[in-house]
Amino acid sequence: MAVLVGITCNRVGYENRLSLAYVHAILQAGGMPFLLPVCRAEHVLRRQAARLDALLLSGGGDPDAQLYGEEAHPGQGTVQPDRDAMELFLARFAFAHGLPLLGICRGAQIMAVAAGGKLLQDLKGVERVQHDQRAPRSHPIHSVLVRKNTLLYHITGRRRLRVNSMHHQAVRLPGRLTVAAVAADGVIEAVELPGHPFALGVQWHPEWLVRTERHALPLFQAFCAAAGKCRNNN
Repeated sequence: MAVLVGITCNRVGYENRLSLAYVHAILQAGGMPFLLPVCRAEHVLRRQAARLDALLLSGGGDPDAQLYGEEAHPGQGTVQPDRDAMELFLARFAFAHGLPLLGICRGAQIMAVAAGGKLLQDLKGVERVQHDQRAPRSHPIHSVLVRKNTLLYHITGRRRLRVNSMHHQAVRLPGRLTVAAVAADGVIEAVELPGHPFALGVQWHPEWLVRTERHALPLFQAFCAAAGKCRNNN
């Protein structure tokens, strides 16, 4: 039976939305996507999380700076308090219960905040590579350097990856997480939680690279494989 992968949605007005690219990537990796609408009722979230084999925190807007003890930078975008609360709860649940976790873009930032880290609220004036690309989403725009002895390196087998980039914030301090990859300008591009079965956050969008970059699909395959292994061990 395919592993059940919960994917958090984005709220737009009265609707919950999610790019089909996430769904297709999980399906290609052998998983069964299960969409999680925005909800901050912890008793509901706890019951949902307990039934999942894995959790994917999707991309989206900026986490509220108050969550990591800072005032909002003028460049901070629209925040969604309900989504923030939901994803922080789910990330901490995944950390505590060994639930395989993949964070993409905003999802990687949420992982860092959940682990006690802080974000760089606006890359303008800091970046030396293009982090908010003006190219198709499936087009890699810059390289990241992967650190050895990390989960990301174990999955890809590469020290350098070409990735797409659609963000203006990034992880500044990873908290309990460790840095797995950086861009040429030093911006943190991937984080992971040591000792966890699978807790990896990437700042790029691998779901859009499945057809163009060989390293993209193996991320989702390794994620689903970890979910299957954890399910079989429980």
